[in-house]
Amino acid sequence: MDVDGARAMKSAVVLIALAVSGCGSTVEYWGADGGSPNPNPGVWDNATANLAGMSSECGNLTLLSARPDVDMLIAGVAVRGLWSSTDGAASWTQLGQGSGSDIITNRTSAIVYDPAHPGIFHESGIYGTSAVYKTTDSGTTFTRLGNIYHSDGVSIDFTDPLRRTLLAGGHEQGQKVYRSSDGGGTWTEVGAGLPADSGSSSIPLVMDAQTHLMGTYASDGAGVFRTTDRGVTWNQVYGGAVRSHPLVASDGAIYWLLDGSGGVIRTTDDGATWTPAGGAGATYARNGGNILEISRGRLVTLGASSLVMSSDRGATWRTFGATLPFQPNGVAYSSFRKGFYIWHFDCTVSVPADAIMRMDFDDSAP
Repeated sequence: MDVDGARAMKSAVVLIALAVSGCGSTVEYWGADGGSPNPNPGVWDNATANLAGMSSECGNLTLLSARPDVDMLIAGVAVRGLWSSTDGAASWTQLGQGSGSDIITNRTSAIVYDPAHPGIFHESGIYGTSAVYKTTDSGTTFTRLGNIYHSDGVSIDFTDPLRRTLLAGGHEQGQKVYRSSDGGGTWTEVGAGLPADSGSSSIPLVMDAQTHLMGTYASDGAGVFRTTDRGVTWNQVYGGAVRSHPLVASDGAIYWLLDGSGGVIRTTDDGATWTPAGGAGATYARNGGNILEISRGRLVTLGASSLVMSSDRGATWRTFGATLPFQPNGVAYSSFRKGFYIWHFDCTVSVPADAIMRMDFDDSAP
């Protein structure tokens, strides 16, 4: 496999996120005569279905993910585990109901699909009884991995056929990084080498068994940190807080959303160096959130009042589609259903009636 192929293998992180917003001068607008890839982008329709009103807790509908290989959406509901839909979100069915399955009670923070076998995926979450779970049967059963707790994300070394190296970040905790070299059976803390003022060490990305990235926030010393010795030492490779999970694009480039002022940074050398996408000071993206890739290498994230898209690796961004019905916590795209899905949560004890919304968009249109 060539280098680009190996990097693309790492991009199985269909992650899940918090929100993004705020448009800046780098944004270009698509109107009726502006060459929109979809002449009728549609409106946002409610897709919460039977999840609406489900008993939960503060943080209720924490995440939505589109499985890359089959027509399946997966939603994380705090306390109630993962729920899947195979009919475009017309109905939802609880996962993890197979015999002997461990019960997921955390607030889902990430779902990471194995690029070679997407029916194998990992879930991470905060609060609840455990941080990381794994399924090898498309969610029929889950196995708790080790005894760590309270994680904002998990990442796996997909360059290793045995998937032995995992990294998990803590939740709102400094110098808290967990590493496993046995597939998640046991974990060792490797965050002590991060600077004391590095902030919350929450967002991991495993490049290979030796090289890992950690994104931090909530401190003047926050940024992106890199280790090439399995976490013994960490060096800051970007100064400035980041949020949500990074996107490893199909061409091997990595994109990370900035915290605070908005914007995106990009690397093409496995995280050794970073540059702003769209130029210094670009603020087209909202504070926090997720970024995803659709067909032909186009990037999508959340703008101030609508989705925004880049067709040139983040150099310029255009708004498209209907006005957002609320401030989402993230966005996902289903190529099978030809639609974008957004979601949000609140601090009530049941899932909001409008927790998930869908907008038609055919990413194969010219």
